Amino acid sequence: MQDQKLMDCFKFDEADLESNRMGQFTTKQKTRLVKENKQEKTQGWFVGGFFILIALGSLVFAIYKVAMTFDWGNRILLGLGFGCILPLVSAFVAYGFLSVALGKLQVKLQRAEGLVNIVKKDYSGAHGHTYHEHELHIGGKKFDVDKNLADVMMQGDTYAIYYAKGSEDDDDDLSQDDILSAELISKAK
Repeated sequence: MQDQKLMDCFKFDEADLESNRMGQFTTKQKTRLVKENKQEKTQGWFVGGFFILIALGSLVFAIYKVAMTFDWGNRILLGLGFGCILPLVSAFVAYGFLSVALGKLQVKLQRAEGLVNIVKKDYSGAHGHTYHEHELHIGGKKFDVDKNLADVMMQGDTYAIYYAKGSEDDDDDLSQDDILSAELISKAK
C-alpha cells in the first residue's frame, strides 16, 4: 500500500500508479489532461483574439490619423508606430497564442527517479516584497511544488515520479500539476 499523504498530494490512486509503471495513462488521467488542455486553448483564443483586435485597431487609428494630419513628421511617426510596429508586434504575439489554441494535445508519460531535493527559492518583487517558491529536484528534473510537499517527501529519500510532458513544455517549465503519480523507492540511510 502506498503512502496516502503522497496520493492525496498528487491526487492519484493505486490504479493510476500501476498504469504509470507500465507506461500508460489511466482514463482519469487522460480526462484531466484533456480538461487542462481545453483551458489552455480557451485562454489562447481569448488572448490571441485580443491582440488581433489591437493590431487591427492600431492600423485603423494610424490610417485615420495619417489622413487627418497634414504635418509630414507626424504622419511618418504615426504610420511607423501605429501602422507598422504595433500591428506587427501584436500579430506576432497573437500568432503565438493562437498556435497554442489550434495545436493538438501531445503528451508523453515520463519517469524521473532519484534523490528528493526540495529547494526554497526567494524572489524579490516590486516595492521590496519578497516571495518564496519551492522546487522539487529529482532525477535531473525540476518541478514547482507546494511548500507542504516537504512534509510528505523526505529530503534524501529516493522516489520515482511519473509526469506528463507536453511537446511545448521546457524541461524547466514543469509544475506539480504535471506530476501524475509517485512512489517511494528507498529511504535515506
